[in-house]
Amino acid sequence: MIQEVYVSFEIAKLLREKGFPQDPKICNTAYTTKGKFSNNAKSFVFYYESIKPRVCYIAPTQQMAMQWLREKYNIYISIQPDFPSNKDYKMCWCWSANILHENCIITKGHQCYVETYEEAVESAIKYCLENFV
Repeated sequence: MIQEVYVSFEIAKLLREKGFPQDPKICNTAYTTKGKFSNNAKSFVFYYESIKPRVCYIAPTQQMAMQWLREKYNIYISIQPDFPSNKDYKMCWCWSANILHENCIITKGHQCYVETYEEAVESAIKYCLENFV
């Protein structure tokens, strides 16, 4: 069964800090300030005319976060399977990030060997947010 994979609490906090839209109309999943996940962000995000929304962290899917990085910062994340020799030839996942900048591509290769595709995506998003945004 295919399931949506949401960013972790740590990544949701980084996304908020870096300017990811905190609007439950865009994404209706969020974490409370204590890290509790909710599928109904509207239930604890209140909007007022002159007051900021209550502190919570919108929790987009990993794909939504990657799309935001592409559209806002021209950062393209690529995930590849690999068989590194130091892991006894057990398949794992690594990633790289490419940044489109003034008609050229800057490759910021980074190898992070993890066991699942989703872990690689999470690692790549975190690295890009901490280093390029």
